[in-house]
Amino acid sequence: MRDILEELPNALMPDLALESEAPGVLRDLVDDDLVRPSAEEDVQQDSGRSKRSPLARHVDVLIDAFDPSLSTTIGLRLSVEGARLRALAVEVGAVHQGLERRAVGLAIDSPALFALVGLAEPALIAQLAVARAVERLAGRSAPAMTTTWRLLALDLAIVVENARVLGDIARSVPRLQRVLRDVVTAANAALAGLVVGDRFGCPFRLRSAIPAEERQTLARRLADLDAAARLVDDDRFSRLTARLDGAGVLDLDHARRFGVDGPVLRAAGGHDEFAADLGDLGAGADVGRATSGCTGARLRVRIADLRSAARRATTRLAGLDLVGVVDEAAVVVDVARLDGTADAIVRGPNGSTSCFIDVRGGVVQRLRLRPADLPLVGAIPRAMRGVLLDDIGEVLASFGLRATAIDR
Repeated sequence: MRDILEELPNALMPDLALESEAPGVLRDLVDDDLVRPSAEEDVQQDSGRSKRSPLARHVDVLIDAFDPSLSTTIGLRLSVEGARLRALAVEVGAVHQGLERRAVGLAIDSPALFALVGLAEPALIAQLAVARAVERLAGRSAPAMTTTWRLLALDLAIVVENARVLGDIARSVPRLQRVLRDVVTAANAALAGLVVGDRFGCPFRLRSAIPAEERQTLARRLADLDAAARLVDDDRFSRLTARLDGAGVLDLDHARRFGVDGPVLRAAGGHDEFAADLGDLGAGADVGRATSGCTGARLRVRIADLRSAARRATTRLAGLDLVGVVDEAAVVVDVARLDGTADAIVRGPNGSTSCFIDVRGGVVQRLRLRPADLPLVGAIPRAMRGVLLDDIGEVLASFGLRATAIDR
Protein backbone atom coordinates (compact mmCIF):
# COMPACT_ATOMS: atom_id res chain seq x y z
CA MET A 1 0.00 0.00 0.00
CA ARG A 2 2.86 2.40 0.82
CA ASP A 3 4.35 1.77 -2.61
CA ILE A 4 1.04 2.50 -4.29
CA LEU A 5 0.61 5.76 -2.42
CA GLU A 6 4.10 6.83 -3.38
CA GLU A 7 3.49 5.97 -7.04
CA LEU A 8 0.06 7.68 -7.10
CA PRO A 9 0.30 10.79 -4.98
CA ASN A 10 -2.94 12.43 -3.99
CA ALA A 11 -4.96 9.58 -5.55
CA LEU A 12 -6.78 8.66 -2.37
CA MET A 13 -6.13 11.70 -0.20
CA PRO A 14 -5.98 14.77 -2.44
CA ASP A 15 -3.98 17.74 -1.33
CA LEU A 16 -6.60 20.52 -1.19
CA ALA A 17 -4.02 23.26 -0.71
CA LEU A 18 -2.12 22.13 -3.79
CA GLU A 19 -5.23 21.85 -5.92
CA SER A 20 -6.44 25.27 -4.91
CA GLU A 21 -3.29 26.79 -6.38
CA ALA A 22 -3.33 24.68 -9.55
CA PRO A 23 -5.12 26.31 -12.47
CA GLY A 24 -6.67 23.00 -13.50
CA VAL A 25 -7.63 22.17 -17.07
CA LEU A 26 -7.72 25.18 -19.31
CA ARG A 27 -10.95 25.41 -21.36
CA ASP A 28 -11.56 27.47 -24.44
CA LEU A 29 -14.40 29.95 -24.16
CA VAL A 30 -17.37 29.04 -26.36
CA ASP A 31 -19.21 31.91 -27.97
CA ASP A 32 -22.91 31.02 -28.00
CA ASP A 33 -23.48 33.31 -30.99
CA LEU A 34 -21.10 31.14 -33.03
CA VAL A 35 -22.64 27.83 -31.96
CA ARG A 36 -26.31 28.91 -32.09
CA PRO A 37 -26.85 29.12 -35.88
CA SER A 38 -25.73 25.55 -36.59
CA ALA A 39 -27.42 24.15 -33.48
CA GLU A 40 -30.67 25.90 -34.29
CA GLU A 41 -31.05 24.06 -37.56
CA ASP A 42 -32.64 21.18 -35.64
CA VAL A 43 -34.90 23.44 -33.57
CA GLN A 44 -38.22 24.65 -34.94
CA GLN A 45 -38.33 28.42 -35.06
CA ASP A 46 -41.58 29.84 -33.67
CA SER A 47 -43.00 33.14 -34.85
CA GLY A 48 -42.95 34.74 -31.41
CA ARG A 49 -39.26 34.23 -30.67
CA SER A 50 -36.65 36.75 -31.59
CA LYS A 51 -34.00 35.45 -33.97
CA ARG A 52 -31.33 37.16 -31.89
CA SER A 53 -32.21 35.34 -28.67
CA PRO A 54 -29.68 32.75 -27.46
CA LEU A 55 -30.69 29.13 -27.84
CA ALA A 56 -30.07 28.40 -24.15
CA ARG A 57 -32.91 30.73 -23.14
CA HIS A 58 -35.54 29.16 -25.42
CA VAL A 59 -37.40 26.09 -24.14
CA ASP A 60 -40.37 24.18 -25.58
CA VAL A 61 -42.63 22.67 -22.93
CA LEU A 62 -45.31 20.13 -23.86
CA ILE A 63 -48.23 19.57 -21.45
CA ASP A 64 -50.57 16.75 -22.42
CA ALA A 65 -53.17 14.65 -20.67
CA PHE A 66 -51.34 11.97 -18.67
CA ASP A 67 -54.04 9.45 -19.57
CA PRO A 68 -55.83 9.78 -22.95
CA SER A 69 -58.88 7.96 -21.55
CA LEU A 70 -59.63 10.80 -19.13
CA SER A 71 -61.82 13.79 -19.88
CA THR A 72 -58.78 16.09 -20.12
CA THR A 73 -59.06 16.67 -23.84
CA ILE A 74 -56.56 19.44 -24.47
CA GLY A 75 -52.81 19.75 -24.50
CA LEU A 76 -50.61 22.83 -24.35
CA ARG A 77 -47.34 23.53 -26.13
CA LEU A 78 -45.48 26.46 -24.58
CA SER A 79 -42.43 28.25 -25.97
CA VAL A 80 -40.61 29.96 -23.12
CA GLU A 81 -37.86 32.52 -23.46
CA GLY A 82 -36.35 33.85 -20.28
CA ALA A 83 -39.12 34.78 -17.84
CA ARG A 84 -41.84 35.20 -20.46
CA LEU A 85 -44.04 33.09 -22.67
CA ARG A 86 -43.26 33.69 -26.33
CA ALA A 87 -45.88 31.41 -27.93
CA LEU A 88 -48.61 28.99 -26.93
CA ALA A 89 -50.54 26.39 -28.93
CA VAL A 90 -53.72 24.67 -27.74
CA GLU A 91 -53.92 21.11 -29.01
CA VAL A 92 -57.47 19.75 -28.95
CA GLY A 93 -58.69 16.18 -29.07
CA ALA A 94 -57.09 13.60 -26.81
CA VAL A 95 -60.43 11.82 -26.41
CA HIS A 96 -62.60 12.73 -29.45
CA GLN A 97 -65.98 12.03 -27.91
CA GLY A 98 -67.71 12.58 -31.27
CA LEU A 99 -70.90 13.96 -29.72
CA GLU A 100 -72.28 15.35 -32.97
CA ARG A 101 -71.72 12.16 -34.94
CA ARG A 102 -73.18 9.95 -32.22
CA ALA A 103 -76.34 12.06 -32.16
CA VAL A 104 -77.28 11.04 -35.71
CA GLY A 105 -80.21 8.61 -35.69
CA LEU A 106 -81.59 9.63 -32.28
CA ALA A 107 -85.12 10.98 -31.86
CA ILE A 108 -85.22 14.70 -31.15
CA ASP A 109 -87.16 14.21 -27.91
CA SER A 110 -85.33 11.12 -26.63
CA PRO A 111 -83.48 11.26 -23.29
CA ALA A 112 -80.48 9.66 -25.02
CA LEU A 113 -79.97 12.70 -27.24
CA PHE A 114 -79.93 15.17 -24.37
CA ALA A 115 -77.80 12.92 -22.17
CA LEU A 116 -75.29 12.79 -25.02
CA VAL A 117 -75.03 16.55 -25.60
CA GLY A 118 -74.92 16.96 -21.82
CA LEU A 119 -71.39 15.52 -21.86
CA ALA A 120 -70.17 18.92 -23.06
CA GLU A 121 -69.78 21.02 -19.91
CA PRO A 122 -71.67 22.91 -18.70
CA ALA A 123 -74.33 20.36 -19.66
CA LEU A 124 -77.32 22.66 -19.21
CA ILE A 125 -76.22 25.10 -21.95
CA ALA A 126 -75.99 22.56 -24.77
CA GLN A 127 -79.24 20.86 -23.72
CA LEU A 128 -81.16 24.14 -23.76
CA ALA A 129 -79.69 25.03 -27.17
CA VAL A 130 -80.89 21.75 -28.70
CA ALA A 131 -84.32 22.08 -27.05
CA ARG A 132 -84.79 25.62 -28.37
CA ALA A 133 -83.73 24.55 -31.88
CA VAL A 134 -86.37 21.79 -31.88
CA GLU A 135 -89.00 24.24 -30.67
CA ARG A 136 -88.16 26.68 -33.45
CA LEU A 137 -88.39 23.85 -35.97
CA ALA A 138 -91.88 23.03 -34.71
CA GLY A 139 -92.91 26.69 -34.56
CA ARG A 140 -93.90 26.35 -30.91
CA SER A 141 -92.64 27.98 -27.73
CA ALA A 142 -92.34 26.54 -24.28
CA PRO A 143 -94.89 27.75 -21.67
CA ALA A 144 -94.01 30.77 -19.57
CA MET A 145 -93.49 28.62 -16.49
CA THR A 146 -90.99 26.39 -18.29
CA THR A 147 -89.15 29.40 -19.71
CA THR A 148 -88.83 30.95 -16.26
CA TRP A 149 -87.42 27.74 -14.79
CA ARG A 150 -84.96 27.53 -17.67
CA LEU A 151 -83.76 31.08 -17.10
CA LEU A 152 -83.43 30.47 -13.37
CA ALA A 153 -81.31 27.36 -13.95
CA LEU A 154 -79.25 29.28 -16.51
CA ASP A 155 -78.55 32.01 -13.93
CA LEU A 156 -77.32 29.41 -11.46
CA ALA A 157 -75.03 27.90 -14.12
CA ILE A 158 -73.58 31.37 -14.75
CA VAL A 159 -72.89 31.79 -11.02
CA VAL A 160 -71.21 28.37 -10.80
CA GLU A 161 -68.93 28.88 -13.80
CA ASN A 162 -67.86 32.42 -12.92
CA ALA A 163 -67.20 31.53 -9.29
CA ARG A 164 -65.18 28.50 -10.44
CA VAL A 165 -63.02 30.65 -12.71
CA LEU A 166 -62.48 33.32 -10.06
CA GLY A 167 -61.65 30.66 -7.46
CA ASP A 168 -58.99 29.15 -9.73
CA ILE A 169 -57.34 32.54 -10.10
CA ALA A 170 -57.54 33.53 -6.41
CA ARG A 171 -55.05 30.90 -5.24
CA SER A 172 -52.69 33.64 -4.06
CA VAL A 173 -55.47 34.96 -1.78
CA PRO A 174 -56.54 31.92 0.29
CA ARG A 175 -59.33 33.66 2.17
CA LEU A 176 -60.90 34.97 -1.03
CA GLN A 177 -60.55 31.54 -2.64
CA ARG A 178 -62.38 29.88 0.27
CA VAL A 179 -65.27 32.34 -0.06
CA LEU A 180 -65.53 31.72 -3.81
CA ARG A 181 -65.53 27.98 -3.18
CA ASP A 182 -68.45 28.48 -0.82
CA VAL A 183 -70.26 30.34 -3.62
CA VAL A 184 -69.63 27.41 -5.99
CA THR A 185 -70.90 24.93 -3.40
CA ALA A 186 -74.07 26.93 -2.68
CA ALA A 187 -74.87 27.50 -6.37
CA ASN A 188 -74.15 23.86 -7.25
CA ALA A 189 -76.48 22.69 -4.48
CA ALA A 190 -79.28 24.91 -5.80
CA LEU A 191 -78.70 23.82 -9.40
CA ALA A 192 -78.43 20.10 -8.58
CA GLY A 193 -81.97 20.04 -7.24
CA LEU A 194 -83.29 21.42 -10.54
CA VAL A 195 -81.37 19.48 -13.20
CA VAL A 196 -81.79 16.02 -11.66
CA GLY A 197 -82.74 13.45 -14.30
CA ASP A 198 -81.92 15.83 -17.18
CA ARG A 199 -85.10 17.72 -16.33
CA PHE A 200 -84.29 20.52 -18.78
CA GLY A 201 -83.25 18.14 -21.57
CA CYS A 202 -86.62 18.16 -23.27
CA PRO A 203 -88.30 20.44 -25.86
CA PHE A 204 -91.65 22.16 -25.23
CA ARG A 205 -91.72 21.41 -21.48
CA LEU A 206 -89.74 20.14 -18.50
CA ARG A 207 -89.07 16.41 -18.52
CA SER A 208 -90.53 16.21 -15.03
CA ALA A 209 -92.43 18.75 -12.95
CA ILE A 210 -90.68 20.54 -10.10
CA PRO A 211 -92.60 19.76 -6.88
CA ALA A 212 -93.61 22.44 -4.41
CA GLU A 213 -91.23 21.19 -1.72
CA GLU A 214 -88.33 21.58 -4.14
CA ARG A 215 -89.23 25.27 -4.47
CA GLN A 216 -88.96 25.68 -0.71
CA THR A 217 -85.60 23.93 -0.70
CA LEU A 218 -84.44 26.10 -3.59
CA ALA A 219 -85.47 29.25 -1.71
CA ARG A 220 -83.27 28.24 1.25
CA ARG A 221 -80.36 27.41 -1.04
CA LEU A 222 -80.65 30.72 -2.85
CA ALA A 223 -80.53 32.45 0.53
CA ASP A 224 -77.30 30.54 1.28
CA LEU A 225 -75.96 31.59 -2.11
CA ASP A 226 -76.79 35.24 -1.46
CA ALA A 227 -75.05 35.09 1.93
CA ALA A 228 -71.95 33.47 0.42
CA ALA A 229 -71.79 36.01 -2.43
CA ARG A 230 -71.97 38.91 0.04
CA LEU A 231 -68.80 37.64 1.75
CA VAL A 232 -66.68 38.23 -1.34
CA ASP A 233 -64.36 40.94 -0.09
CA ASP A 234 -64.14 43.81 -2.57
CA ASP A 235 -60.79 45.02 -1.25
CA ARG A 236 -59.12 41.64 -1.63
CA PHE A 237 -60.70 41.20 -5.04
CA SER A 238 -59.49 44.66 -6.12
CA ARG A 239 -55.94 43.83 -5.06
CA LEU A 240 -56.10 40.59 -7.04
CA THR A 241 -57.33 42.31 -10.20
CA ALA A 242 -54.82 45.14 -9.82
CA ARG A 243 -51.98 42.60 -9.79
CA LEU A 244 -53.24 41.13 -13.07
CA ASP A 245 -53.99 44.41 -14.85
CA GLY A 246 -52.11 44.54 -18.13
CA ALA A 247 -51.45 40.79 -18.30
CA GLY A 248 -52.88 38.67 -21.11
CA VAL A 249 -54.40 41.48 -23.17
CA LEU A 250 -56.91 40.61 -25.90
CA ASP A 251 -58.00 43.85 -27.54
CA LEU A 252 -61.42 44.49 -29.06
CA ASP A 253 -60.26 44.14 -32.65
CA HIS A 254 -58.81 40.66 -32.14
CA ALA A 255 -61.72 39.58 -29.93
CA ARG A 256 -64.13 40.34 -32.77
CA ARG A 257 -61.81 38.81 -35.34
CA PHE A 258 -61.80 35.48 -33.50
CA GLY A 259 -65.56 35.58 -32.97
CA VAL A 260 -65.34 35.83 -29.18
CA ASP A 261 -68.27 37.12 -27.14
CA GLY A 262 -69.38 36.99 -23.51
CA PRO A 263 -67.11 38.18 -20.69
CA VAL A 264 -63.98 38.20 -22.87
CA LEU A 265 -65.57 40.53 -25.45
CA ARG A 266 -67.11 42.80 -22.82
CA ALA A 267 -63.78 43.03 -20.99
CA ALA A 268 -62.28 44.32 -24.23
CA GLY A 269 -64.94 47.02 -24.53
CA GLY A 270 -67.48 45.25 -26.77
CA HIS A 271 -71.12 44.36 -26.21
CA ASP A 272 -73.29 41.29 -26.84
CA GLU A 273 -75.68 43.01 -29.22
CA PHE A 274 -77.10 40.10 -31.25
CA ALA A 275 -80.39 38.42 -30.36
CA ALA A 276 -80.43 35.12 -28.48
CA ASP A 277 -83.23 32.61 -28.03
CA LEU A 278 -82.54 32.21 -24.31
CA GLY A 279 -80.45 34.04 -21.77
CA ASP A 280 -79.93 37.60 -20.56
CA LEU A 281 -77.33 40.16 -21.51
CA GLY A 282 -74.39 40.12 -19.13
CA ALA A 283 -72.80 43.01 -17.29
CA GLY A 284 -71.72 45.81 -19.60
CA ALA A 285 -68.18 46.75 -20.49
CA ASP A 286 -68.39 49.82 -18.25
CA VAL A 287 -67.60 47.82 -15.09
CA GLY A 288 -64.65 49.64 -13.55
CA ARG A 289 -61.70 49.67 -15.95
CA ALA A 290 -63.16 46.80 -17.93
CA THR A 291 -62.27 48.07 -21.40
CA SER A 292 -58.56 47.17 -21.46
CA GLY A 293 -59.10 43.52 -22.44
CA CYS A 294 -56.60 42.27 -19.84
CA THR A 295 -56.98 39.58 -17.19
CA GLY A 296 -57.96 42.10 -14.53
CA ALA A 297 -60.76 43.41 -16.75
CA ARG A 298 -62.05 39.87 -17.37
CA LEU A 299 -62.17 39.24 -13.63
CA ARG A 300 -64.15 42.43 -13.00
CA VAL A 301 -66.67 41.50 -15.68
CA ARG A 302 -67.03 37.97 -14.27
CA ILE A 303 -67.69 39.13 -10.70
CA ALA A 304 -70.32 41.53 -12.05
CA ASP A 305 -71.92 38.67 -14.02
CA LEU A 306 -71.89 36.48 -10.92
CA ARG A 307 -73.64 39.04 -8.74
CA SER A 308 -76.23 40.03 -11.31
CA ALA A 309 -77.07 36.37 -12.08
CA ALA A 310 -77.49 35.59 -8.37
CA ARG A 311 -79.90 38.52 -8.00
CA ARG A 312 -81.88 37.45 -11.07
CA ALA A 313 -82.26 33.89 -9.76
CA THR A 314 -83.74 35.14 -6.49
CA THR A 315 -86.11 37.51 -8.33
CA ARG A 316 -87.29 34.80 -10.72
CA LEU A 317 -88.03 32.35 -7.92
CA ALA A 318 -90.05 34.99 -6.10
CA GLY A 319 -91.99 35.81 -9.26
CA LEU A 320 -92.81 32.24 -10.28
CA ASP A 321 -96.22 32.47 -8.63
CA LEU A 322 -97.01 35.48 -10.80
CA VAL A 323 -96.09 33.77 -14.06
CA GLY A 324 -99.05 32.62 -16.11
CA VAL A 325 -99.36 28.89 -15.56
CA VAL A 326 -100.03 26.83 -18.68
CA ASP A 327 -100.86 23.17 -18.52
CA GLU A 328 -97.57 21.77 -19.82
CA ALA A 329 -99.14 18.41 -20.59
CA ALA A 330 -101.34 20.20 -23.14
CA VAL A 331 -98.27 21.27 -25.18
CA VAL A 332 -98.20 18.23 -27.41
CA VAL A 333 -96.26 18.10 -30.68
CA ASP A 334 -96.02 15.08 -32.93
CA VAL A 335 -92.25 15.07 -33.32
CA ALA A 336 -92.38 12.13 -35.74
CA ARG A 337 -93.71 14.51 -38.40
CA LEU A 338 -91.06 17.18 -38.00
CA ASP A 339 -88.81 17.76 -41.02
CA GLY A 340 -86.38 20.55 -41.76
CA THR A 341 -83.52 22.50 -40.24
CA ALA A 342 -83.40 24.97 -37.38
CA ASP A 343 -80.91 26.75 -35.17
CA ALA A 344 -80.86 28.39 -31.75
CA ILE A 345 -78.56 30.52 -29.59
CA VAL A 346 -78.31 30.37 -25.80
CA ARG A 347 -76.26 32.82 -23.75
CA GLY A 348 -74.17 31.12 -21.09
CA PRO A 349 -71.36 32.02 -18.69
CA ASN A 350 -68.64 32.10 -21.39
CA GLY A 351 -70.76 33.61 -24.15
CA SER A 352 -73.21 32.25 -26.68
CA THR A 353 -73.64 28.60 -27.62
CA SER A 354 -75.30 27.95 -30.96
CA CYS A 355 -76.92 24.79 -32.27
CA PHE A 356 -77.86 23.72 -35.80
CA ILE A 357 -80.04 20.65 -36.29
CA ASP A 358 -81.28 18.82 -39.38
CA VAL A 359 -84.28 16.56 -38.75
CA ARG A 360 -86.10 14.04 -40.93
CA GLY A 361 -89.15 12.29 -39.53
CA GLY A 362 -88.32 13.37 -36.00
CA VAL A 363 -84.83 11.82 -36.20
CA VAL A 364 -81.54 13.74 -36.13
CA GLN A 365 -79.74 13.67 -39.47
CA ARG A 366 -77.12 16.25 -38.57
CA LEU A 367 -76.20 18.12 -35.42
CA ARG A 368 -73.68 20.92 -35.03
CA LEU A 369 -72.82 22.57 -31.74
CA ARG A 370 -70.71 25.69 -31.49
CA PRO A 371 -69.93 26.26 -27.82
CA ALA A 372 -68.74 29.62 -26.59
CA ASP A 373 -65.39 28.02 -25.75
CA LEU A 374 -64.56 27.19 -29.38
CA PRO A 375 -63.37 30.65 -30.55
CA LEU A 376 -61.23 30.90 -27.41
CA VAL A 377 -58.94 28.21 -28.85
CA GLY A 378 -57.70 30.76 -31.38
CA ALA A 379 -57.89 33.81 -29.13
CA ILE A 380 -55.97 32.45 -26.13
CA PRO A 381 -52.58 32.08 -27.93
CA ARG A 382 -52.84 35.70 -29.03
CA ALA A 383 -53.48 36.93 -25.48
CA MET A 384 -50.74 34.76 -23.94
CA ARG A 385 -47.83 36.27 -25.86
CA GLY A 386 -45.33 37.90 -23.55
CA VAL A 387 -47.05 36.80 -20.33
CA LEU A 388 -44.75 36.29 -17.35
CA LEU A 389 -44.27 32.67 -16.32
CA ASP A 390 -45.65 33.43 -12.85
CA ASP A 391 -48.93 34.67 -14.39
CA ILE A 392 -49.56 31.92 -16.95
CA GLY A 393 -51.97 29.99 -14.72
CA GLU A 394 -54.09 33.01 -13.82
CA VAL A 395 -54.25 34.41 -17.36
CA LEU A 396 -55.20 31.05 -18.87
CA ALA A 397 -57.85 30.42 -16.20
CA SER A 398 -59.45 33.83 -16.77
CA PHE A 399 -60.87 32.62 -20.10
CA GLY A 400 -62.82 29.82 -18.39
CA LEU A 401 -62.05 27.32 -21.16
CA ARG A 402 -63.88 23.99 -20.73
CA ALA A 403 -62.03 21.14 -22.43
CA THR A 404 -65.09 18.93 -22.84
CA ALA A 405 -66.95 21.70 -24.65
CA ILE A 406 -64.43 21.96 -27.50
CA ASP A 407 -63.77 18.23 -28.01
CA ARG A 408 -66.96 17.44 -29.86
